[in-house]
Amino acid sequence: MFSRLHGKLGTAGLVVAIVALVAALTGAAFAAGGLTKQQEKQVTKIAKKYAGKRGPRGAAGPQGQAGAPGPKGDAGAKGDAGAKGDKGDTGNEGPEGPEGSPWTAGGVLPPGETETGAWAYGKTTEDQAQVFTAISFPIPLASAPEEAKILDIGQTAEGCSGTASEPTADPGFLCIYAAFPPSTGFAPDAVLPPNKWGALLIKNNNESKQLAGFGSFAVTAAE
Repeated sequence: MFSRLHGKLGTAGLVVAIVALVAALTGAAFAAGGLTKQQEKQVTKIAKKYAGKRGPRGAAGPQGQAGAPGPKGDAGAKGDAGAKGDKGDTGNEGPEGPEGSPWTAGGVLPPGETETGAWAYGKTTEDQAQVFTAISFPIPLASAPEEAKILDIGQTAEGCSGTASEPTADPGFLCIYAAFPPSTGFAPDAVLPPNKWGALLIKNNNESKQLAGFGSFAVTAAE
């Protein structure tokens, strides 16, 4: 009988049918709290007897779709600032730097170096006896030039072998070159003893119709 029921109902249906049968026969016990221990054993025994063998494991199903990302969590609370660390030790003194350039403000022209500049003068009145003009050295010298020379257009002299367009001077010399007018006789007549910062040029008025001059100078620091 159970074999025919098993064939029609299957294992799960047969178990349900047996439980219902037992419950109907023992209605009082089922109503009071379900099957007794002995009834549970009987049902289990019958179910095991007519249960079929476990079939082979089925193939794994396809992987499900990834779930939607969850909401962003709240930002964590900011921690308290740490205590200020102790002041570090003073670092070691660095190496001594190279000697600074003497061409900066407050320096003097290095020995053997040359600097150049310009000079000019002009007569202001007809009866003016002398004309003065000053030249100033761009960089002061450590000491005044040992000798100063005036050179008219085209002239050269010991220690002054340059020209108005390319003034030169040997160490210890101040060389003053005439350049205008383009003829001789308009160079300064004298130069007062120069100092570390410059010199004063003098031109005498010899009743020339024109009293003007322009030129350049070069000075080289003594070695």
